[in-house]
Amino acid sequence: MSHSPRKPLTASILALALVGGGGVAACGLLPPAGRGGGEGAPAEATAPEEKPEKERAAVRLASYKGEDLCSIFPAALLKKLVPNAEENPADDTSTLSSAESTCEWNSGEQPSGEIDHKRDLEVSLLTYEKARGGFTAQRHFAIKKQDTQEMLADPPAGTRFSRLTSVPGLGDASYAYTAASTDTPTKSVDAEVTFQLSGALVTLRYGGYDSLPGLNGGYRRLPESQVMGSAQQAAKAFAAALLKGGARGDEGNGEAGRITAASRGQDVCKALPAETVRKYIGKAGTSAQNKEYSGHRRAVCSWSSTFEPDGTGGTAYDMVNLRVEVSTMKKGAAAARAEFREKKELAAATPPGGSVQLTKDSRPMAVAGIGEEAFVQIRTSTQIVNRREAVLVYRVGGQVVEVTFGGLSTVATTTGPDSDTTALSQERVLNPVKDVARQLAARTTGR
Repeated sequence: MSHSPRKPLTASILALALVGGGGVAACGLLPPAGRGGGEGAPAEATAPEEKPEKERAAVRLASYKGEDLCSIFPAALLKKLVPNAEENPADDTSTLSSAESTCEWNSGEQPSGEIDHKRDLEVSLLTYEKARGGFTAQRHFAIKKQDTQEMLADPPAGTRFSRLTSVPGLGDASYAYTAASTDTPTKSVDAEVTFQLSGALVTLRYGGYDSLPGLNGGYRRLPESQVMGSAQQAAKAFAAALLKGGARGDEGNGEAGRITAASRGQDVCKALPAETVRKYIGKAGTSAQNKEYSGHRRAVCSWSSTFEPDGTGGTAYDMVNLRVEVSTMKKGAAAARAEFREKKELAAATPPGGSVQLTKDSRPMAVAGIGEEAFVQIRTSTQIVNRREAVLVYRVGGQVVEVTFGGLSTVATTTGPDSDTTALSQERVLNPVKDVARQLAARTTGR
């Protein structure tokens, strides 16, 4: 998907305002860059009314991760708002004031020769279980709202803002506004909705533009009321799903525990048992991505070890990550065999730029018993000192799966990993990558 350049209108401006706030609050308030867009629902569209706060069942929103946010959003509404949506959950992050999880969808490829509906939807959930100095969702909401009001009162050149409004029936408190670009070819329109919900803060951004067909078709601005109506509908759907506390089923999105052509990145995450992740990664942060290409579809899941100071210091610590990339070839097994051969040939060649060191011990070696064909390779980074990884590639039917495991050993202190590192042994990277590949190969359908 190739979107025309768009400015991160509201988020970048708000970030500048928040930097001046200083302290812990500023660290927790900088929002991710807004994207925008969607096939709009009418402004009056609303989700069913929520129950009053006192009637709601208690839900621990801090337990939600990025991939969970992606799972709970209603599939039918997503299909309506973001054509051929590609899901891209961001990494879960923490600051001194809050923990943030996000999910983002971008519109995918659409029929050529027709209007291209460029749409983006992003939701961010901030929780405050580890907040310091009394920093809460209510305080964060008040600061964000004040900064937004100041921005709207003195708008920058090239952007037109609507007035700030509340959203009836949404959370405990809310505000929303639209931002229209006036100095870019696309003239995109974005809406941002921010609301408090059960001790958490949720920010949703939605918007985009239409790209008209033809070489000089140009762009069409979306009505601001349409974008705002769709954003509010999405925000109410998210609020209802979060309070319900469940996750959407996998209807139409791949079989649970199986890797199919319909699997998303988060489905790949779920295909690997949690105990395997704990065994090799320990406490892990997870991220997932999906991409659609002309010849294949790719789903990726990544796990990275996380460091949490316990006050003891001086503890040996392996900083490792695991990445699984599943490519499903649209032309089936023949295309997958060609992809596998190409990957093996590239593995034997010295990469351009010298970012990876290859030795006689790191030649691609065939591996039996994993998929229909497989090879493994050990690589040492020349850019990150002492980082070593193993890469195992296998094929089943029309799917090619690449599993990467690696990292380095360091010392965990009360402030973070030390700069003194040592390389992981070959066995330390080889054994996990082979074990993970064997488990996943048993779940790979090849179609």
